[in-house]
Amino acid sequence: MKKIILTLLSLLCLWQLSAQRVEADWESIKTNHPYPQWFKDAKLGIFIHWGVYSVPSYCHSDGYAEWYYRGLMTNDSNRVAFQKKNYGENFQYRDFAPMFKGELFNADEWANLFQRAGAKYVILVTKHHDGYCMWDSKYAPNWNSVEGGPHRNVVSEVTDAVRAKGMKMGFYYSLPEWTNPLHIWYEDPNDSIGKYVEQHMIPQFKELVSRYKPSLIFADGEWFNTAEQWHAKELIAWYYNLVGPEAIVNDRWGSGADYGFKTPEYKGAIMDTTRPWAECRGLGRSFALNRGEPIENYLTSDQLIRHFVKLVAAGGGMTLNVGPAADGQIPLLQQERLLDLGNWLKINGEAIYGSRPYQKMYELREVQVEEADTVRIVSEPYVCYTTQSNALYAIALEYPDDQLVLNIPSPAKNTKVILLGCDKQLRWKYKNHQMIIDTKSLKYSDLHSTAAWVFKIY
Repeated sequence: MKKIILTLLSLLCLWQLSAQRVEADWESIKTNHPYPQWFKDAKLGIFIHWGVYSVPSYCHSDGYAEWYYRGLMTNDSNRVAFQKKNYGENFQYRDFAPMFKGELFNADEWANLFQRAGAKYVILVTKHHDGYCMWDSKYAPNWNSVEGGPHRNVVSEVTDAVRAKGMKMGFYYSLPEWTNPLHIWYEDPNDSIGKYVEQHMIPQFKELVSRYKPSLIFADGEWFNTAEQWHAKELIAWYYNLVGPEAIVNDRWGSGADYGFKTPEYKGAIMDTTRPWAECRGLGRSFALNRGEPIENYLTSDQLIRHFVKLVAAGGGMTLNVGPAADGQIPLLQQERLLDLGNWLKINGEAIYGSRPYQKMYELREVQVEEADTVRIVSEPYVCYTTQSNALYAIALEYPDDQLVLNIPSPAKNTKVILLGCDKQLRWKYKNHQMIIDTKSLKYSDLHSTAAWVFKIY
């Protein structure tokens, strides 16, 4: 009898494993691997763009510095002139690699900063479009951070440090490359990519993922090819079966995929709650550090907080980028912005982490926006809403000196209202279909937030 029971248990385990297995077709991927709850709850992640392009750290004021090599490919006058002036007539992009030393790189310091910023996950650029790898890939000999540059396995060090702080680790991976002779992206015909994908991209992708098993994959560079050409469903299914239920991928896998968490880039909220999304953006206009970027391009701490709140109220989140210098130091201005966001989250995080959108996302008002010589009238949020458990959070983007007026259904008579960070219960009334919260009792010493003030209604 005991033997029969053990056999039945074994068969049950095998059945459960096979039932959960993700097959290499879109229906199985969508059905057998739901988007993990941790990502929906996380709201804030950190992107890291650091590589050979961090040596020149240069582009025009509104461009992407990590696309420096592409500028050389197209003979962009700005970057070509910059390179000749500062590095000489015969200097090549590969000559930057020995200068990428990372002498101040400290993965533990990075992870500590990201944790203090309130991030729940980190995405490291393991390989950008230039093909340079931040681990000792056997598919990129003499073009990786272990054999050259800092002579360190950046992927391994950052992964260990991030996980030690309790955050999820994710990898950005560029599907194509500008530098691979099997297929030079943007120059060779798009449909001639088959040999590159099968002989280089797929084995390298599996080398990276099988070694470190990241919780998240952010693919990129897919736009000239189909999901079939990238073998997207095969790779995603393989990855999900390897890592398990916590794994998640983004939506950049080629035309025809229509899958993955959405990644609007410098586009703000997308008003889509059908599947997870997180805006990816830098503090300025570039992901990698751009030394040619003016201070005006950077979000102030208050602007960053308000922007983040708008994204969360719309049901999404933000993957906020840092661009370390070639020496591995994250610029102090970027550190300051992250710490200010983290300090705000220490007080107000219960309105953010794990929150869900309310039946209305914002209170809107019309404002004038000046662009060049024209003035436009646009609707801008001045209050954002989120919900959590049995509480409603009204996040005021302008401090209400005397009262906060909310156009919401009437709350129960025993409803309480407080300002997060302060224990005072605030008086309120409901009149003319509006909830009016009296804020006159709040003193300056009661206010511990800047940029946005969270009123908890419960």
